[in-house]
Parts: sequence; C-alpha cells; structure tokens
Amino acid sequence: MNLGFMPYGTISKKKRIHWEGQFLATIRDFKDGITFFKFRINLDLYKDNHSPAFQIELTILNCYNHLWIYQNNPDYEDELDD
Repeated sequence: MNLGFMPYGTISKKKRIHWEGQFLATIRDFKDGITFFKFRINLDLYKDNHSPAFQIELTILNCYNHLWIYQNNPDYEDELDD
C-alpha cells in the first residue's frame, strides 16, 4: 500500500484554520478489487476537536485523494483534560 503525497499547512494562524491532504495514495492492489469511482463531500459545522471541517474525497481506479480543511479548537481539548 502506498501512502502517497501528504502535504499540510496553515490557512490562518489567528483563527486556527489548517488544511491537510493525501494525494495519489493506492488503497489496495488491483488483484484484490477495483474502486472505479468514489466521490464524497462533507461539511461538518459542529464545534468539536478539528471541526468545523470541510472534506473532499475522490477515489479513481484505487487511487485515493483527500483534502481536509478544519478549525482546531483547543478549548475542547482543555475540557478533556479536566
């Protein structure tokens, strides 16, 4: 299995908005099966750890691509420590 290219970065430090991607990752060997086409878009507006978030996933011929834009909420993480 190939993990592909996985870049990440920050869009806004002030608002704690970050992005991550995974591109050209193979999900399985062709001998095990083929995913011809799979497409998913998700918008999560619930405030939690790593959300609100926007995600796009695209798989073509077992090649997986994913883009995730999210807001990191450290207030939620502090509640878990209490």
